[in-house]
Amino acid sequence: MTVIVRKAVLPDDLPALIRFMGHLHDLEHAIDPARQTAADGADPHMRYQILDAQQNDGLVALAETQGGLPVGMMVCSVETFPGEYLYPSESRVGYINDLWIEPEHRGGTVLDDMIAMAEAHFKALGLKILMLSYLVGNDRAGAAYAKRGFRPNEVQMKREIS
Repeated sequence: MTVIVRKAVLPDDLPALIRFMGHLHDLEHAIDPARQTAADGADPHMRYQILDAQQNDGLVALAETQGGLPVGMMVCSVETFPGEYLYPSESRVGYINDLWIEPEHRGGTVLDDMIAMAEAHFKALGLKILMLSYLVGNDRAGAAYAKRGFRPNEVQMKREIS
């Protein structure tokens, strides 16, 4: 089945985007209970991400079948790392903030097409680096990103304060 990736049309695509954000929230909540469930945070988080993309040269994309059935989403924005520890050309990057592909459409070209769209968008802005993150424990996502040339850059660690 052919899937196309296109820029999201708002507000028409908002229900699908929120639904996919909900799936992502529930998956991440199962890994880390500090993450909100779909019911608790998908709608406001998706709206926040859309606003962030609009304000920071970003991109909101929707993947759908040729018949118009939504099967995935991606939200990206430009992120600038503060401070003086990076060279200026390395401190402003394209960042994939959230990405979801329905399970039955994983393993094909949808992820490649989404990454290519993000890369083209940020390249047109003069950026040289594309970054993303995934939650430790989401090994399938980590393997999929590594297969596409992403490599670990920094590791964040957390612990509960007792």
